[in-house]
Amino acid sequence: MLTGWRIAQPEFASTPDEMMSGEGAFLYGGRWNSQGVRVVYLGSSLAQAAMELLIHLGRADILKSFRIMEVSFAEALVQHIALADLPDDWREPSMAPAVQAVGDLWATEKSSLILQVPSAALPGEYNYLFNPLHPDAAKATFSTITSFSYDPRLVK
Repeated sequence: MLTGWRIAQPEFASTPDEMMSGEGAFLYGGRWNSQGVRVVYLGSSLAQAAMELLIHLGRADILKSFRIMEVSFAEALVQHIALADLPDDWREPSMAPAVQAVGDLWATEKSSLILQVPSAALPGEYNYLFNPLHPDAAKATFSTITSFSYDPRLVK
């Protein structure tokens, strides 16, 4: 089994269904999905998930309390995107529509439950996209939701 990590603000993290709804990505879009396409972003490790969230937080937000949940799934449910299949400058903001099109197509075609994608925040690392509308969504398992907070030494 593989695992991904989800970190969310407490007001959006009272149940696994709430954490895995894809509502935020649906409302606002993300690197790998357009607004209106429902996906859930998972880090391939807790550290990766924390880094991905950290780059989007304002300085004061770092010290807020968050909630985490581990998501487990079979490797057979994962489709992979290779760096070689992406344009060299895929991490650039100007490439957002092209990268979103990759995730949008995957999500709407429901070609797999999970799409492994390279991380823009940490080259060499990756994230998982979880499709909450995929027929295999019930095959994933979720840990207990627990508290998470960043080390206060991040803000001096």
